[in-house]
Amino acid sequence: MIYYNNGAFIDLNIIKVTKIEDSMLHQKIPHLINKSPLLSERTDYIVTLWLSDPLVREVLQRHDIETTLFAAHYANNVLNYFFNVVNARQQIGDCPVITDLLDYLKQHDIAADELFIICTNAKEAMMTLTYELGFNTQVLTEEINYVFDLNFKGVLNRYANTIYRLERQVEDEVRKNREKDALMFQQARLAAMGEMINNIAHQWRQPLSMISVLTQGVHLKHDLGRLEDTFLIASIDKAQVLVKQMSQTINDFHNFFRPQKEKEEFMVNDAIEHAFALIGDSLAHEDIELISELKEGPSILNFENEFTHVLINIINNAEDVLIELPEGKERYIQVQSTPLYCEEVPCICISIKDSASGIDPEIIDKIFDPYFTTKEQGKGTGIGLYMSKQIIESNMGGSMRAQNCTFTHNGKRHSGAEFIIDLPLNS
Repeated sequence: MIYYNNGAFIDLNIIKVTKIEDSMLHQKIPHLINKSPLLSERTDYIVTLWLSDPLVREVLQRHDIETTLFAAHYANNVLNYFFNVVNARQQIGDCPVITDLLDYLKQHDIAADELFIICTNAKEAMMTLTYELGFNTQVLTEEINYVFDLNFKGVLNRYANTIYRLERQVEDEVRKNREKDALMFQQARLAAMGEMINNIAHQWRQPLSMISVLTQGVHLKHDLGRLEDTFLIASIDKAQVLVKQMSQTINDFHNFFRPQKEKEEFMVNDAIEHAFALIGDSLAHEDIELISELKEGPSILNFENEFTHVLINIINNAEDVLIELPEGKERYIQVQSTPLYCEEVPCICISIKDSASGIDPEIIDKIFDPYFTTKEQGKGTGIGLYMSKQIIESNMGGSMRAQNCTFTHNGKRHSGAEFIIDLPLNS
């Protein structure tokens, strides 16, 4: 039966067996009890023999463990615990220093076989001392082995539980991070859907208005008895074109939200133009001019939908800031794409600039932090830029950064924020 207590996993069966063995211990080691005063007063010497073993020194050096520190803080205390057990001052397993030692070794990534080397050579050092003192016998050797092996069984159990506990903690943290990321992706997705619904409304507003005008014209001519076949057919044809246009809008947005599991080859400029088509009407409605400066480049193998999501998110953020500008202030969003055929990592650089005066220098280093937002409560989640950066850097193998900038349009200089995305040509 495994019992979980204060972050430690304890095998109750082992505890029960240990108590039984502990009660019989002193009946089995009379010779060791007799010789323990001579051995215990030479604890420092045993530690010297123990830590001078080449295998032990190799393990400690491999993990950058200072020998003198290990001797002072752990080795001496472990041997004192051994003699306390022999002299009935402590029980097997009742040793805080063993727990501290195991935590210390685990922090230095000591493997189980290395732990075996360290513990076994402590016993060998004590055996060597009995030889040097001239009272080594087979019975005494068996008794020393019995106590060491009994304790080592507990050490291995504790070490295994320590590893198990740490693995569980790691698993729990990984699970929590995955749940947090999943929640953030869902929040980002819902926010994007809200933006897209708004964009659909903008794109449908004009064709719906025109369809209304057409149907009213047909109805009026019918009431006046002047409805001609040619007028009716022309009105129906125009309405069908508008309906087809609206249907295409639905297809565009449906593809936009389609999950993309594998990378596909696409032209970056085509993806940018697709983003413009999805949000262009919304920008025009707010008197925001979209400036497109796209240089031809090669196709790339990556996630097109995710890239389009990022573009729309950045442009939507720029739109939110631009519509807060005073009336009469010129509103621009400039998007550029440039292939960069450098030797290190050939890539395509995408720049999105706005004329909204830029980002406050005090917060520019925080804008990619999760849940950081400067918008009023209820108007922003603070996860859009964080998720955009995650998509570009973690999913697409690129880079994304922000800075303040100036640019010239229509002979005037404008200041604002610039988001720069670099996507590798070969990912």
